[in-house]
Amino acid sequence: MFKLIAVIDRSRIIREGIAAILREGNICQRIGSLENLDEWRFAFKDADPDLIIVDPHLWHKNDIKKLKIRESAHRPIVVGIIYRYCDRETLGLFDETIYITDPDEAIIDKLRHLQKYSSDTAKAQSLTAREKDVLRLLLQGYSNKEVADRLVISPHTAIAHRKNIIEKTGIRSLPGLAVYALLNNISDINHISK
Repeated sequence: MFKLIAVIDRSRIIREGIAAILREGNICQRIGSLENLDEWRFAFKDADPDLIIVDPHLWHKNDIKKLKIRESAHRPIVVGIIYRYCDRETLGLFDETIYITDPDEAIIDKLRHLQKYSSDTAKAQSLTAREKDVLRLLLQGYSNKEVADRLVISPHTAIAHRKNIIEKTGIRSLPGLAVYALLNNISDINHISK
């Protein structure tokens, strides 16, 4: 069971509808509701959410800095709630997406599936200094061979580090790894390739 889920959307109807589905599905202890990311620092003083459900139009790369996630191995799962057009690049920022037209059971099933991911992520070891170096270079757009050359390691070792990063974080896509790096202060927005 998630300890805290944050629902972030301008629409009160959407926020309350998602909250009602979450309560009926009995998958969390507490639900936080926000109209926008500016309210973040005031809303969650005592705990960080395990899961964030957010309108993708409120979730831009630059806005990630507004989140005050405490330093820890814990990374919240971020789910986009889709009810209007959203480009592929933006959708790639999310661990999962749910659609406003999804039946309640489908939404709960997707979130229950993510619970396993949440507990696995919490147990995951944090990245080593070298893995963080590799991740930073990958996010800058370097290939495995270029990473190896820059860090003076073999391409095989660079690939092994990349596999370890994926295994430890549970994230396979570069946009997802970019969000992870930003939330965990491994990289900043200026050092991520567009």
